[in-house]
Amino acid sequence: MVNTFHVRVLHFSNLLEIEGARKTEDFAALLEAMEYGDLTGMSDDEIREMCIMSLQDLEPVDAAYLVLKHDLGDLLRDGQIRNVAGEMIDEKMWEEYANSSLHERFFNAGSLLYAAFPQEFPKPDAVRVALEVSATNGGAKRLLAQSLSEPFLVRLLADGMDDNAVLHRLYGDQITGKSFPNADEVVWIVRPEVTSEETLKIEVISSGYWLDPLQGTKSYDSTAYADED
Repeated sequence: MVNTFHVRVLHFSNLLEIEGARKTEDFAALLEAMEYGDLTGMSDDEIREMCIMSLQDLEPVDAAYLVLKHDLGDLLRDGQIRNVAGEMIDEKMWEEYANSSLHERFFNAGSLLYAAFPQEFPKPDAVRVALEVSATNGGAKRLLAQSLSEPFLVRLLADGMDDNAVLHRLYGDQITGKSFPNADEVVWIVRPEVTSEETLKIEVISSGYWLDPLQGTKSYDSTAYADED
């Protein structure tokens, strides 16, 4: 039996930064790397602002290297980081970098660099979309009661987009197939909230590269499903 859902788009907005993505410890670590000195007595907001001001004392590419070293030094080699630091001046690496599993980290790096150098780095353009998902048959109701999987959620989002959307063009076979291994690269943050036995409110944050086709959409029907075990 096909699962059927009715989806309402409650909210769609662009984000310059993801709230809570960068902790005070991150700003403090960057300040330490810049040899700022003692942070005793400074509030969290003051530490953040001092980090941004200290980055502004560097050349933009050097600041990018420092931020990327902190954010991605566990995954990329030093030479890779230096190359990407130069590319970030002109490119939205949260869309362009070949390994899309790193896009969320690149967005957070780009967000901080834009805060420090708004004339030098691309403007961040993540998207927050809130959906109200209502199950319209028994199978759909049971699926909503389970822990949401990324493959189900991305198929649900894709059903609200036309066939020319990037999501369909790149992952059409996975969307309509039995397995969607790349789904976790599409959605960055998911916050579900149960509102009734048949209805779930879901907030999704990801790149506008994926979610922009939902802008202006009011409601749609979906036959989304989870991957087969």
